[in-house]
Amino acid sequence: MGMSVRSGPMLRKARRGAGLTQAELGARSGHGKSAISMYETGVREPGADTFLRLLEASGCQLTVSRFSAEQYRRAQILSDLLLFASELPHCWPGDDIGFPNGVWRR
Repeated sequence: MGMSVRSGPMLRKARRGAGLTQAELGARSGHGKSAISMYETGVREPGADTFLRLLEASGCQLTVSRFSAEQYRRAQILSDLLLFASELPHCWPGDDIGFPNGVWRR
């Protein structure tokens, strides 16, 4: 799976989001303005290291995940809930707490 399909638009969006010109991004990343232009327009494809360096110079990070943001959010909620539940006291009927009949079953 290559980066060539979306690297140019991603770089352009990151640069513009940071309020940088191509020359400013080039100075921050050690690349020339013409190289930045070629990467953004798809004339040239940056290698993985260059791509990540350009994103970092724009103040961005690349996060790769198999999950959508919504799936990740739901998993985090479930994780928090399970952690909370694990910290609750574990008592069963007949222990020191008097639950009404039928509330807990073993």
